[in-house]
Amino acid sequence: MMDRCISANNSPRSPSLRCPPRPPSAMLRRECRTRSGRDRRGGTVAYGMGIAKGMLVTFKHIFRQPITVSYPEEERDVPVRARTNLLWFEERCTGCSTCAQACPDGCILVQTSPREDGTLNVDRYEIDFRICMYCGLCTEACPYQAIQAGGRYDDAVYVFEDMYRDRDALSRESQAYLERTGGTYPNGQRQDEIPLRTAMPTARGRFPVAGSDGSFGPQHLPGKLDRD
Repeated sequence: MMDRCISANNSPRSPSLRCPPRPPSAMLRRECRTRSGRDRRGGTVAYGMGIAKGMLVTFKHIFRQPITVSYPEEERDVPVRARTNLLWFEERCTGCSTCAQACPDGCILVQTSPREDGTLNVDRYEIDFRICMYCGLCTEACPYQAIQAGGRYDDAVYVFEDMYRDRDALSRESQAYLERTGGTYPNGQRQDEIPLRTAMPTARGRFPVAGSDGSFGPQHLPGKLDRD
């Protein structure tokens, strides 16, 4: 080994200053082999532990009942008060239009006419599910539980206009629901458990509105809802 070293500025140093001895190449190779061996062993152990944990989870669930449902051949029961499609029960509706006033999207249309006894006759009841956001405010506002959430949740159609349902379509859907459930409403109660008590609601007045053709009702929506 040289007795003199060359510094960074290429100036020779004093002979008394010796450069640090370089480790032999064999020592470097031995250290690299030791480190790589430890890394390989650690990676193998970690990989094996991952497989063991995965198989443990598999064996824990292999003897349990399956939690999946073969939809659409099988359907889960809709829980009580689930926020799904709206069902309108004509036998409980008094035509008060509270649901239409509570709807922030304006997707409910109610038109009524007065009867001789002072009650209201529901002439039109229509829901436009194309713009409904299923907030449930109409169900909370209805004092007679005439509109409830709990209908079908797979409301998929090929024609977009089919999601607009008039009084007849809503009545058929609600009656079909009661037939399937044996007369139990979506809130889990039967007709005798929620008797209909009304205070003889009077007919709502319809007043002309400036700058608008016709009269102003509980709800006035443009487009298809204006048809007679």
